[in-house]
Amino acid sequence: MKHKYKKYLAEGTLIIFSVLFALFINKLFDDYQTASRKEIALQSIRKELYKNQEILKNWKERHIKIRNRISAILEGKNNGLKEDLKNQPYLNLGILTGNESLIDAILTDTAWESAKSTGIISEFDFETIQQLTNVYSMQEEITQKTIEKILDYYFNSEAHDLENIDKILIQFQLRFWELTGQEELISSLYKEAIEQIEE
Repeated sequence: MKHKYKKYLAEGTLIIFSVLFALFINKLFDDYQTASRKEIALQSIRKELYKNQEILKNWKERHIKIRNRISAILEGKNNGLKEDLKNQPYLNLGILTGNESLIDAILTDTAWESAKSTGIISEFDFETIQQLTNVYSMQEEITQKTIEKILDYYFNSEAHDLENIDKILIQFQLRFWELTGQEELISSLYKEAIEQIEE
C-alpha cells in the first residue's frame, strides 16, 4: 500500500510538473510573440515618422516661401505680384504659391493607428506613448485644422473681393504664419519621437 502511494505521488508530481512546464513554455512563446509584434509596430511607426519628416521638410520650405511672398507684397517689396493679383478676375492662389500646390504629399498615421487598434500600444512604455501621441495629435492639427482653415478662407467669396486685397493678404499671412509655426514645432516632435523609439 505504501509502495502504491509513493508511486501515485510520483506520478501526480510528474503530471503537475509537466502541466506547469507546458504552461511556462506557452508563456515564453506568448511573450516572444508579443515582443516581436511590439518591435514590428515600433519599426513601422519609426519608418512612418521618417517618411512624414521628409514630407514635412518639403512642406515647410514651400510654405515659408509662400508666407515670405505674401509678407513682401504687404510690405511693398513686390508690387509686381500685387498688381498681378489685382488684375485677375478672382484671387489666383497660384500667384502666391509660385504655381505650386499647397501640399504635394500626405502625412500618414497608418502605423500609429494600427498599433492602437491591435492593442500592441499597451506594450509601449509611457514616454514612447506620450511622444507619439504628441506627434500624431500635432500632425492631425496641421492637416485637419490649419490647412483646412487656409482652404476654407480661399473658398470663401470674401477672399475674392480684390478691392480688399490687403485685408485678404493679411488673412492669408496670419494663416501661413500659424502653419509654418506648427510645422516648426512638429519637426522637433518628429525628431524627439524617433530618438525615443531608437533608444
